[in-house]
Amino acid sequence: MKYQSFTIQKNVISKRLRPSGFTLVELLVVIAIIGILVGLLLPAVQAAREAARRMQCSNNLKQMALALHNYESANRQLPTLVSLRNSNAGNFSVQANLMPFYEQTNLFAQLDFGIRLQNGCCPGTLQPQFVQPARTVVPLLNCPSDGGPQIFEVVTLSGSGPIEQYAGNSYHMNLGSGVGTNYDTRLMTDGILWTNSRVRFSAITDGLSNTAAFSESLRGREQTNVPAPVNNQEKRRTMVNVPCVWTSTSIPPTIAGLANGFVAPVDLSTYESQLLAIRRGFNGQRGGGWINGREYYNAYNHYLPPNSDLLDMNTCGYGIFGARSHHTGGVMVARCDGSVSFVSNSINLAAWRAFSTRAGGEVNVEIDY
Repeated sequence: MKYQSFTIQKNVISKRLRPSGFTLVELLVVIAIIGILVGLLLPAVQAAREAARRMQCSNNLKQMALALHNYESANRQLPTLVSLRNSNAGNFSVQANLMPFYEQTNLFAQLDFGIRLQNGCCPGTLQPQFVQPARTVVPLLNCPSDGGPQIFEVVTLSGSGPIEQYAGNSYHMNLGSGVGTNYDTRLMTDGILWTNSRVRFSAITDGLSNTAAFSESLRGREQTNVPAPVNNQEKRRTMVNVPCVWTSTSIPPTIAGLANGFVAPVDLSTYESQLLAIRRGFNGQRGGGWINGREYYNAYNHYLPPNSDLLDMNTCGYGIFGARSHHTGGVMVARCDGSVSFVSNSINLAAWRAFSTRAGGEVNVEIDY
């Protein structure tokens, strides 16, 4: 009886001395369960966030398309790329011209379109009064999914001048197909934009709903001269610089074609190899300045399919500039009728190019949303 009493007392004391809380094994099991739950929930959270960003991107493009309509009503033409009357080496951009129509009147008031934006070229140095506006970030002009630099440092005067700061831009206006010599916008292209263009909506005979106005493109790698891209993500933000022939800053050429007479082939299979054979370096300043009317800052064409892994081409500022995004599976496009659509990466290339022309005569073109 005494032995039994002693055993009971010992068990009671043992239970009182045992530490409370989880054992290490129990804690590891709980952590593993939490990790599994987070792993299951994270893709859903990321998908929800990307859906919200994509909706914001669509809204941004919608405002740009409406601004384009209001501009055309007020000026009886769409904005021009640049005007040779004030030199094609640094006029104000389409995005700058549209500012009063997308609620940027305060910033617009700081711009004086009666004087040149820059002195010199390639690019030039900013006039003192435009230094602050040029570095002002405009949220409407930046896709929230992009993730590229918002401020670009630009070495002026072909590398011999000071560094200027430019706020970037994700939304670019349609230059056309880019096929053949349509990449040379010193002369008329098959799109809705080129140097000294004066396009009206009535000239878009393919139909406003069948013609692209704006699309998005990824902002570049910030620096003027960058190393060769090592993966597809870098390729999508990089341009090949190729030699060019630019005979005048005030007189259009008689024959299109800047890059040693380069003609962009209809078939993409030889496009990039031709560029790399004549390259003089790589440029990372795609989308690098909303204020400046250079093509690689503010315009695009439909030569490459959406989100192509082939490099863009820059020749004296002109060239092949693709529509690109960080949205899964495609890019957002604003049409000339003001509507906005999501266009798939898998769209037929001929249909994508037909979508860019204002008067190509293509009918019943099916766009893959």
